[in-house]
Parts: sequence; C-alpha cells; structure tokens
Amino acid sequence: MRFAAPFLLIVAAAPLAGCGAAHDPALNEQQAAAAQNRAPDRDKVMADRWSGIFTNPAAVVAAANDFGFKAEGYRASGKGYAATGKVTWPEKPNGIAVESVFEATGPAADRIETVRFTFDVKHDAKPGERARDSYGYVRRIVLGFLSRFEVGPGDTINGALQRRESAKDVQHGVSIVVDANPISGGNAKDRHITVTFTRVGASAPANQTQGK
Repeated sequence: MRFAAPFLLIVAAAPLAGCGAAHDPALNEQQAAAAQNRAPDRDKVMADRWSGIFTNPAAVVAAANDFGFKAEGYRASGKGYAATGKVTWPEKPNGIAVESVFEATGPAADRIETVRFTFDVKHDAKPGERARDSYGYVRRIVLGFLSRFEVGPGDTINGALQRRESAKDVQHGVSIVVDANPISGGNAKDRHITVTFTRVGASAPANQTQGK
C-alpha cells in the first residue's frame, strides 16, 4: 500500500501531460488530433497544408524547380523577398510553345504572401498531332505544384484551367485567381494565363517582380 500514492500521482499526471501536448501551438491539426486520440478535423488539416505553402519558402522554390523553373532561393528583393524562375516548354516546338514564369513574393524571409504562375500559350496555325498533349500543360504544372503540399485547386479552379477561362475561389484561407485572356495578333487559341495564390489577410502587397 505504501506505493499506492506515488502510483496514483503518476497516473493522474499522464492525462495532464497529454493535454499540454495537444494544446502546443507548434502542433498542426494532425499532430494535435493524435495527441488527443481523436480524428483530425479535415478543414483544419487542409488549412494547415495550405499554410505550409506560405511558411516554407524553401519547399515552394523546390516544388517549382521540380518543373524546371530553375528559381534561385527566396531572397531580399525591393521592399520584401522574392524567388523567380522561367521555363519554356517544349524545348523543340511541336505546334504549341509555352513560356511560363514562377514567382513567390512576400514581406519576410520566412513568409510568402503570393505564389504566381504566368503562362503564354501560343499555337501554330495548324498544330500537329503531337501538340495535343501540350494543351494540358498549364493544368499539369499547377496541379503538380499543389500536389507537393497535398492540396488541390478545387472544382471551380480546376474547371477554369481545363477550359482556359478566368475564375476566382477562396479555400482554407487562400484566395485563388485564374486570369485568362487571348493574346492579340496570334492564333485564336493563344492564351495569357495567370494563376495566383494569395494568403487571405496578407500583410503587404506582393512584390511585382515579373518583367523587371
């Protein structure tokens, strides 16, 4: 019986330790749910994943470079920070040429406020059979980039990318805008498409580095 009191103290302390861990602000929703032995809240999980895009510049640059943008690190630029890269695809024209620019901008070295992809999609007068696979290039880049963070653009944006149309949506604290416009003087199918992801409540306007 002399061991009963210490044993009860240990047992009583265990739940308290668990509660403390569950409320640790450093934990994401999945970690907190595990600590509390409950199912994670899906909306909070998705919000955490989207937030990871804006709080991990190195991962964002690495994800963009997976698609050939050759962006350098997230560095001081103007009044904030930026990473930029550019790629032309395909390297050997097969009826469609795509010039694409990646930008990540924000006010601090550890925070991104805006990620932007810009595409100039230009067609020959009579694209060859091999060009058909190029039509989905914009969508593949955007979805591929987001998949690195285990998120997707949602039906509204996905549909707009498929149809090369403009659209807007807000998901889990992120504003998503697709701006698609014809390119004057070219093929009727030519498009200038900008896909922008901005953290809702961004503290500062995104640096506009494109074209500088």
